[in-house]
Amino acid sequence: LEKLKEFGQAIVDLGKLSIDNYANFEQLQGGVQKLFGEKDAQTLIANANKAFSTAGMSANEYMETATGFSASLISGLKGDTEQAVKLADMAIQDMSDNANTFGTDMGSMQYAYQGFAKGAFAMLDNLKLGYSGTQEEMARLINDSGVMGDSFKATAENVKDIPFDKM
Repeated sequence: LEKLKEFGQAIVDLGKLSIDNYANFEQLQGGVQKLFGEKDAQTLIANANKAFSTAGMSANEYMETATGFSASLISGLKGDTEQAVKLADMAIQDMSDNANTFGTDMGSMQYAYQGFAKGAFAMLDNLKLGYSGTQEEMARLINDSGVMGDSFKATAENVKDIPFDKM
């Protein structure tokens, strides 16, 4: 009888967890629609729904991550939400690759990317790429990666002026 009670409680707990997760999904979906607009939100939500296989995270985690830096991304792209969805997906998959390669905690990377979106680079070393968490080191990473092209040299003085979408 005791085992049956435990099983019953486990079923109740699972049901409650499912309802809570679905409610969270609904709330996140509403936020994504507000930030990205109806059309592009549908693409982001579709990406979120397959995030377990593409990034090793739940749909909710995917949407939380994307919305965590979306304002800077959309602003840097001058409102181009379609491109923002593409870059958010690329960033999240990059985080997943980093987690798989270096064993980095996904939460640490999410905080790092959110910091980059705000012009704060203290958590750059969380990515375990060989760069410490300073403006100078973010400038070095940007220059080493070539994302700004040959005609621009990132420095500690101008790195905060580089839009997040370029990083």
